[in-house]
Amino acid sequence: MIEFPIDFVVTWVDDTDPQWLEKRRRYLGKDSESSNGMNNQKSYRDWDTFNYWFRGVEKFAPWVNKVYLVTDNQIPRWLNIQNSKLKVIDHKEIIDNKNLPVFNSNAIEANIYKIPNLSEHFVVFNDDTYVVSKVEPTDFFSKDGKPLGRTAISPIVPERYGTANFQINNTEIINDYFSKNEIIKNAKLLSPKQGIRNIVKTLLYRNSKFFCGFWEDHMPMSFLKETYEEVWKKEGDILEKTTGSRFRNKADTNIWLFKDWQFASGNYTVRNENIGKLFSLDDAGDFLWKLIPSGKYKIMCINDGFNVQNIEYVKKSMIEAFDQILPQKSNFEL
Repeated sequence: MIEFPIDFVVTWVDDTDPQWLEKRRRYLGKDSESSNGMNNQKSYRDWDTFNYWFRGVEKFAPWVNKVYLVTDNQIPRWLNIQNSKLKVIDHKEIIDNKNLPVFNSNAIEANIYKIPNLSEHFVVFNDDTYVVSKVEPTDFFSKDGKPLGRTAISPIVPERYGTANFQINNTEIINDYFSKNEIIKNAKLLSPKQGIRNIVKTLLYRNSKFFCGFWEDHMPMSFLKETYEEVWKKEGDILEKTTGSRFRNKADTNIWLFKDWQFASGNYTVRNENIGKLFSLDDAGDFLWKLIPSGKYKIMCINDGFNVQNIEYVKKSMIEAFDQILPQKSNFEL
């Protein structure tokens, strides 16, 4: 039984807010680097399903200590800010005014650990990652307080407007502090708990000259505040540079740096099973709408895409699927 408190942190933006849109347009025009696909609509688009994130947390993770919603002076119109478990955190509470406004998730997530009164143990969610069946504290942390995760050695795949640049920057830092053999040992990459697919990935690349990157599962990330503090102490300059990037920039690190540090340093425990899966709305179909209420997964990341077909139909279908398991308003809603 886990007796320490665990907080959930989720970041969100309302991309339909006229004031936010005007502010973004004004700064976007000043930043030539920001006009590329790394900062396109996919990065901000809202599917009107965020209320189901809260419903899922209340129904399937009632043990959570606090929920911190990190926003840019925005509150969902339906949100009950009087809920004792909820605290809305504005960017100005964690990021210096000289770097505001910021439209870069990498900058925001690099500073999450500064949330006032945040527990030592916390889990970071994206707003497209939903709890769809019962989860326990032991799905996120071991009984002795270590973050849970699964990973493998995996080459970083360059994809236009993807995360490869951030991952490369992260991996350069990891390689500065840990040898490949230390990473294999500390990250427990050959543990049977990693699963056969991850073990095979590691075996394929364990003899490469350099450590070439971690496989990322796009699930909620369990962290210790001490990890953030340690990495900031050692690599404050590059994290300050990321924080100063108003829009996503190829020179950024991202939040996976802190997770990768936990892997490389061995300050984590291998999760016994994969608690969820990543899906893309580019491939949305009837199979996805059936999976949401099926109970097959505890957590589903339903990621926006660059080529979503029939957006209104996809939105309607997704809402109907969530309504099958989460039809009632939560106490997080008015």
